[in-house]
Amino acid sequence: MIGRRALPPEYTEWNAYWGAPYGRPAAQEWEVADRLRRLDEIQPESFGPFAFQLTSDTRVFEYPWAYHALRPEPGLRVLDIGAGLSGLQFVLAMRGCSVTNVDPSAKNGEWGSLSATMWGLTPANHRRIGEAFGVDVSLIPETVQDSGLSPGSFDRVLCLSVLEHLDPDEARAVLESAAALLAPGGLMLLTVDLFFDVRPFGVLDANSYGSNLDIHECVRDLGLELVRGEPRELLGFPQYEVSHVVRLVPDLLISPRYPCASQALVLSKPEGGTR
Repeated sequence: MIGRRALPPEYTEWNAYWGAPYGRPAAQEWEVADRLRRLDEIQPESFGPFAFQLTSDTRVFEYPWAYHALRPEPGLRVLDIGAGLSGLQFVLAMRGCSVTNVDPSAKNGEWGSLSATMWGLTPANHRRIGEAFGVDVSLIPETVQDSGLSPGSFDRVLCLSVLEHLDPDEARAVLESAAALLAPGGLMLLTVDLFFDVRPFGVLDANSYGSNLDIHECVRDLGLELVRGEPRELLGFPQYEVSHVVRLVPDLLISPRYPCASQALVLSKPEGGTR
């Protein structure tokens, strides 16, 4: 599916409760450039867990969608790929999940078109946010391919608005490794930006953020089943229709700062799966 402008009431309520995606009202009194200085305040938790990373407008849909699709519960093992300083990882930890963030930009300074400098991702900043909210989220500054994590060791895998920043071969490699880390019966939740200035909608092959990935090519033959998502709205699927998506534009949540929307899908690893 592609995120719609009209959010379900439970999404709106969730955003209001957690201060997603920009932080609670107290955070709005600060310039965005000063967002990490909020950690130096006496009570940084008053800003909420989403107040410390630059974010895109489509996250108003993506974060609550992922939370509700993930169905957090104590003890659930969650892998969040490329989470940066996203507040969602800390929310899940506060809900009792065991969360691991694998993000190589914490070590290399960049990953695809993502810049750790721009996002403020350092192990120290990541640790300080966790401490502010009384949780411990593990940060592994490697690609998921080089993370050294054990196969089948996670019940949920998240990868939110990351793949479009990578070239198609690396995006596929990330998902192959992630699928191997997913336990049988587990879920993989993906959101992938859809850029309207990039082909098949615009004239560009790519923009400064990335490209429009063939999602079907990325996820096929992973040993996973599509259990949530509309193939007509997922670029690359045989059922995909450009004309259908164009007709939906008035109803889609499109960032006012850049012409992009968010494609969302959930894949399941069958019980007895071996990949």
